[in-house]
Amino acid sequence: MNINAKQLTIFDIHKMDITTALGFFGQMQTKFESNGTLTAAMGNVWTDYTSARQAYDFAYAQARKWEQTEDIDNLDKLRDNAQSAFLNALKAMLASPNAAKAQAAKLLTFIRDKYSLDNSDEYMKQTTMTAQFIQEVESNTDAMAALTTTGLDDWFTDLKQKNEAFLAKMNERTEAQAGLQKGIVREKRLLCEAAYRNVVKLVNAMAICEVPAGFDFTTAFNLLNAEIEHYRQILARKGISTGSNSGGDGGTGTGSNENENENPGGGDNGSGGTSGGDEG
Repeated sequence: MNINAKQLTIFDIHKMDITTALGFFGQMQTKFESNGTLTAAMGNVWTDYTSARQAYDFAYAQARKWEQTEDIDNLDKLRDNAQSAFLNALKAMLASPNAAKAQAAKLLTFIRDKYSLDNSDEYMKQTTMTAQFIQEVESNTDAMAALTTTGLDDWFTDLKQKNEAFLAKMNERTEAQAGLQKGIVREKRLLCEAAYRNVVKLVNAMAICEVPAGFDFTTAFNLLNAEIEHYRQILARKGISTGSNSGGDGGTGTGSNENENENPGGGDNGSGGTSGGDEG
């Protein structure tokens, strides 16, 4: 038994923001997997970790898809502008000195008045009303001819395209939300933290007991500890102390980063996905 065996550094992983944590866990998995003998010897503890990290990564990716509010707002503004442009042009045609254009504009206005085309309406109400207005015009031969007579074809087509683009983005967000319960990213992150702690405890015990026999723990731990130190420096530059080889790494996950764990888009000081983190 080698009680002086080199040990894997222990630090407070819970103090990392959610994106940096994801990068850290991915990088550590990559570094461990370069030592197949060691990961094989860990058995279920290792497979539990890789499964937990994959679940965390998936939940994070799903949550990022969910966060499309800015895109939706921008598409809504474009749709609002297109709707205003169409209605203003239609109003102008009502006052046209050309009798044919004025009459055609009256038909389109008659159809328009059946629907509440109001930019201040709730997203989906506006989307539905606009879509119904467009559908009625397109199903009416006289109305389509009126668009040509008034020269409003381009405004009408633009409004249709902008409304459809908005609806597509809303549907995309809805699909991303499906099955993603509140707090799922935080939940998966904490499970990954716990699985990582188990890995650290096990490999440190294995190093002391020299199991597997003949394995070069010093070289393996030098590689792993260099990665850990890189992340500790990332946190240090943010003024966050994480401790080192203190016998624990922050316990059960009640550290200073609870709020960030609910926001998968916040605080990206490492990297997203599984590609690891690097701030330096």
